Amino acid sequence: MTISARSAGTVGFFAVLTAAAVAARPAPDLVVENPPGLETVADEVRVIGDGDFSGALMMTGLMGFSSPIRVALAAEDSAVARETPTWISGFANGGSRAIVLFPGRVSRYPDDSLRTLVHHEVAHVLVTEAARGRPVPRWFNEGVATVAAREWGIEDRARYAAAVVGRGPRTVDALDLGFAEGGRRAARSYALAGAFVRWLRVEYGELVTAKILELLGRDMSFREAFVRATGDTLERTEYRFFVREAIWHTWVPFLTSSGVLWAAITALAIIAIRQRRTKSAAMRDQWEAEEEWETVREHPVQPLDFKRKRSLDDTDDDAVN
Repeated sequence: MTISARSAGTVGFFAVLTAAAVAARPAPDLVVENPPGLETVADEVRVIGDGDFSGALMMTGLMGFSSPIRVALAAEDSAVARETPTWISGFANGGSRAIVLFPGRVSRYPDDSLRTLVHHEVAHVLVTEAARGRPVPRWFNEGVATVAAREWGIEDRARYAAAVVGRGPRTVDALDLGFAEGGRRAARSYALAGAFVRWLRVEYGELVTAKILELLGRDMSFREAFVRATGDTLERTEYRFFVREAIWHTWVPFLTSSGVLWAAITALAIIAIRQRRTKSAAMRDQWEAEEEWETVREHPVQPLDFKRKRSLDDTDDDAVN
């Protein structure tokens, strides 16, 4: 059978693809290092490493893990912990495939468990690998890692709703500034970046983040890659999400939800009860006053007799000084 040049090229491509799939592992090979006292945590991290990372792989467009990832656990009294802001639970260096975790800080959003923290930082390594080391905007990197590491839950919805109130961030550049400032502003940026990336996947398909990263790896700028992957500019997409989406798909459903309606009914009932109690207290005071007045009318107080009796000192020709 004769194989054309095009067919041969296609066969070769799928052969390389198949070889890459065989070489890649569905779970990362985590090489965990720990100081004395964190042996139990290290064992837990190794167990987490054997879990399901398919979400992160899909979002980054990678077929699996081909190289080990070094994980260093840091105690709170270590030098690296003292040099790292307390709101940071971990960080990753994608280029060197290295992760540093602070187990004592895993309760901070968005990494509210050790599993979430490991998945979050592993996703950062995958983002760097998918983009082939090209610069990735902070908001996009954190958004992908947040979505890959955790399900969209009640806390995420509440933080997102609170973040879009008032003069909050309205652009991705503002999100990056929030990450740099740390603390509550960073937590708000995490919530918005995660919500934005989730929304992008709904609007443009689940593989949109993988497409953007793949185009970045071809030496495109992020904005150019965004347009190629979505068919729209980042500026127009920002407006649709931060303005229209925040109002019509967050606050309107929230304000018309059964929970909020019941809360409003309860609040009105409490106000009505307070007003009724106030009115009842005023009526009781009035009744008591009226009863006291009736008592005074039935038992009037006898007036004192101050009539002066005439004395021998009185004369008919008193003079007025």
